Amino acid sequence: MSENREIVLFQNIRQVIKAEQWCVENNLPVKVIPVPKPWSSECGMCLETTKDNVDKLEEFAMRNGMITQRIATLDYTD
Repeated sequence: MSENREIVLFQNIRQVIKAEQWCVENNLPVKVIPVPKPWSSECGMCLETTKDNVDKLEEFAMRNGMITQRIATLDYTD
């Protein structure tokens, strides 16, 4: 995985879907991926995007009442 990527965790899958739609509509590169095991033993989903765009994604989430957690890709291994 590239060092230029970050993962954003959300409270639920509905928020992941809403944030993914917003990213697509705003031409931000985003990928829905499973939450890395160190952060969840459940089968949850999260968003992966570039470091250049993660702040925009978090601003969108905050404006929409979403609570997020950012994980740098260097903080975990696949």
